[in-house]
Amino acid sequence: MTAVARIGFQLPEPNVRDVTGWCAAELAVENFNAAKKIPFRVELATVIDRRDAAAGIAAAKAFAADPAAVAMLGPINSDMALASQHVYNAAGFAQISSEASSPRLTARGYKNFFRVVANDEVQGRQLARAAVKYLKGTRIAVLSDNSGWGKPIAEIFSAEAARLGVQPVLDYFFGPKELTLDFDTLIDATMASDPDVVYFAIYWNKAHIIAHRLRDRGMKATFLGSDALKPYAFLEVPSLDVTPPHHSLAGIDMRLKTSARPFFEQFAVRYPMMLVAPQYAAEAFDAAGILLKAIEQVARIDRAATLAAVQTMGRYEGALGAIRFNELGDLVDPEIGLYRCKDGLRAYLGAIRELA
Repeated sequence: MTAVARIGFQLPEPNVRDVTGWCAAELAVENFNAAKKIPFRVELATVIDRRDAAAGIAAAKAFAADPAAVAMLGPINSDMALASQHVYNAAGFAQISSEASSPRLTARGYKNFFRVVANDEVQGRQLARAAVKYLKGTRIAVLSDNSGWGKPIAEIFSAEAARLGVQPVLDYFFGPKELTLDFDTLIDATMASDPDVVYFAIYWNKAHIIAHRLRDRGMKATFLGSDALKPYAFLEVPSLDVTPPHHSLAGIDMRLKTSARPFFEQFAVRYPMMLVAPQYAAEAFDAAGILLKAIEQVARIDRAATLAAVQTMGRYEGALGAIRFNELGDLVDPEIGLYRCKDGLRAYLGAIRELA
């Protein structure tokens, strides 16, 4: 019987075929096993957190108890990553996230955690530059869901906007009312601040409701969305948008990145229905690829040796191009893209560092 090494992927729900990152990682594992470079197989295993910290910790501990478990992908959500990160650190796993961007994740100093998406320290500052320099905002309202992702990026955004000479006219963080979907106070405060740009550090589902309610009240400001709006243009309110909303992407656009072309073509054939929202597919593919390269170098089922191989890898050439991590586990020189959303489509405008 062939021995097996398991890479976990922490996800919110067990319906993995609906998750772009899972599909991309699965493709990477399939390619690796087909090449038969090592005397055992690699399996991708689900670690389901149900978007609940206690459930995530329990699932992480159960996976860590498996002697065949060698590494971890994800989580794809910053709050769940913050909740379970200590478990993977204690277990000695190499952990690479393709989407969790909270600055807190690398500020903790864990030497086993890496990510192939930009730290929100970078994204928050770049978004502020987009708001001030590109969108020419002079009265900026900042709305945040107060989550482990939304709070720090909103604070970073506000501080950078102020440094650029535009002190936000409103910094509104969710309280108990907003968590029950009562947005009346938030809507009133935003309208009263009379902004020309509204920045949303709010996950897509609630941002969708707030954007429509603001437009219904006559809000004319340009809406600027953060990375958590990545799947769709949820800030768009057709027929009521004076200016189309904009949003950032802290990953690459694999439609445009030359280094991602071979992966894009293979992914499109294998998972054609995932092309509706392919964001972070290339990131998950490369996150898995880094772990697989480490496993190949070690050539045995050994989580400590796998972690050491990731820590000393130096440079990885993947769909994202050349990947290098700094001493904290963050990407070196990540690019933040800016998009305009209209008619349900996202038009790439360019890298914010070049636009603003």
